[in-house]
Amino acid sequence: MENPCVCGSTFFEETGYGLAFCLRCGIAKPWLLNDAGGGTSYTSMERICGYQSYTRLKRFKKYLCRAMRQQSSCTIPPLTWDYLLAHGPYIGPKHIQHTLKRARHLKRKCYDSLPFLTSALCPHIRMPELNEHEKERALLMFGTIDRAFREGPFVSYLYCLEYILMRMGRGDVCEFINRIQCSKRRAAYKVKLDNIFCPTGPDITSLLVTRTHVSGPANASPERCGSSTTPSGAASGKSAARARTRRQQCSLDQSSGASSAR
Repeated sequence: MENPCVCGSTFFEETGYGLAFCLRCGIAKPWLLNDAGGGTSYTSMERICGYQSYTRLKRFKKYLCRAMRQQSSCTIPPLTWDYLLAHGPYIGPKHIQHTLKRARHLKRKCYDSLPFLTSALCPHIRMPELNEHEKERALLMFGTIDRAFREGPFVSYLYCLEYILMRMGRGDVCEFINRIQCSKRRAAYKVKLDNIFCPTGPDITSLLVTRTHVSGPANASPERCGSSTTPSGAASGKSAARARTRRQQCSLDQSSGASSAR
């Protein structure tokens, strides 16, 4: 080893993880991570920052996990806990929400953690729970919404969560989550989401039935079409009968005229 130890020894034990220990005094010094492979030297303050892309699914999953109370108490700041504990006890989630709204000095009120706060501050309330199957189902439904919005503004994540829970039949969970209050926004969001899951358009079956009744089969004879129960079908049947009567009368007149000529 080129650089000797402070004790003068040149014999070291290489660990392979960026340090080498002197065999005489035992002092460690920075060294290569892998000497045989020509690795890089160890730096104690070196840090590689990862890159995470933002997606709508990640944000919705955060709100969904908050509704399922899949979080720790550390996600809520200590100042928020101190304020809520000082103004207790609480009746229910609405009481906690109104108390947080009056706290103008708090920077993070954590409205999305309302189910977790209710379970911690209101032990007399039995909280509803969502299982993993319902979680996967909610994520699949949100994927349908995400694919439908290719351009333009997206809907509110809070209302999207409430809408999905209502369609799943879990309205009991909606009583404990934070919801938007603006009636105009709620009505506009509901129309958009209804058009995704329940699109309003002409029914192809009704169109085929209507077209069949109006035009009739392509290979049907005039007599068959004229026997329809519709007014137009009855009128066409009568006109066809009159035409046949005239043709028969004309043929009789022609035969009688030929016999008299003889």
